[in-house]
Amino acid sequence: MSEQFLTAFYGGTFDPIHHGHLQPVIALAQLVNLQRVILLPNHLPLHRPPPQATPYQRLMMTRLAIADTPGKLFIIDERELRRATPSWTVETFQAIRREYGPMAPLGLIIGQDSLLTLPQWHRSEELLKLCHILVCARPGYLHSDHWMVHRLTDDPIALHHQPAGLVYCAATPELDISASDIRGRLHAILPCYDLLTPSVQGYINEQGLYRTASVRTLL
Repeated sequence: MSEQFLTAFYGGTFDPIHHGHLQPVIALAQLVNLQRVILLPNHLPLHRPPPQATPYQRLMMTRLAIADTPGKLFIIDERELRRATPSWTVETFQAIRREYGPMAPLGLIIGQDSLLTLPQWHRSEELLKLCHILVCARPGYLHSDHWMVHRLTDDPIALHHQPAGLVYCAATPELDISASDIRGRLHAILPCYDLLTPSVQGYINEQGLYRTASVRTLL
């Protein structure tokens, strides 16, 4: 039997994608020895307002961002972006699990802020049967482990040796960057060159994104 490496997935609206998305995940990949991180841009988020950029614009920004990133760590999976309705994470991972098979190690990357609400996610216990949870640090958040103490591991190797069920909290850089703050800065015509990759900033300028408060959700 050939060795299987953990494949990790990272979902988000990416409106726009920024260094706070990318840099912690790059650090996580080094800690856990990830060979691949698959980005899952969302079409319609379940618990927040609709994105301001269109699905196509967010896909283009994501492509540009990973092209600006050294190496070949990131690829994009467009399945959620192409859905007309919001999708539950557990349903996406059911489909992913069918594609990868029952024994492939799979991981879902989230932030500490999302970890706190994970028990309230739709069918969260079922999700933990489908994948590991890989947690990136967030400024101002501490994980509460009372519900997951039996799942916690500090051994990255264990993540590659079983298909699902573990929670790994990584000591990644805590970057205080948010897409909402970036949108506010762009609306105020303030520079964001230290928050975005160069090509994403250029695309935003070219498209005139986030200059107004209007919501744009059509392709």
